[in-house]
Amino acid sequence: MALEFLSDLYISLVASLSAILGPAKDFPFSALTILIISVGMALISSAVTRAVTDVEQMRRRMVEVREWQSAYTKALRSKDQKQIDKLKKKEATIKRAQAEMMREQFKPIFFIMIPFTIFFYLFNGVFGYSQITVAISPIDLPVIGTKFTFWTWYIITSFSFSALIQRVFNLPSASD
Repeated sequence: MALEFLSDLYISLVASLSAILGPAKDFPFSALTILIISVGMALISSAVTRAVTDVEQMRRRMVEVREWQSAYTKALRSKDQKQIDKLKKKEATIKRAQAEMMREQFKPIFFIMIPFTIFFYLFNGVFGYSQITVAISPIDLPVIGTKFTFWTWYIITSFSFSALIQRVFNLPSASD
């Protein structure tokens, strides 16, 4: 009975979203709609990350870890045992810094995982359960092809805009 209720709720929500989107859910407008959705999701994710993490501390830790790794690699290559021993003494501190960075990076997941999962599940239904083409590429991409379903197009657009949006929110990235 509870599963039947959830199923009916899901079907009615998908039907409502489909009606709201109207022609924006059909090809060729679906490509732009999903692009807007992916940008919106990236904005929400970046805003939550900015709100729940200490961005400056993350940036300092990243620099500290990167400098230590660089120095350690240089010492190993030059076989400078004195420098290796000196850097090994700081290894425990670096491991703690890495663990702290990992904790900070996972904080936003607790706030966005369930809402995003529900959101994706609903929009997967709206855009044909990944059975219909929502975008077509002018070039044939290896493995992916030229016809994109909701998930494929969402991932492509998300990767394309996430780094830019993270820059706008001044979030640390691997290139910092």
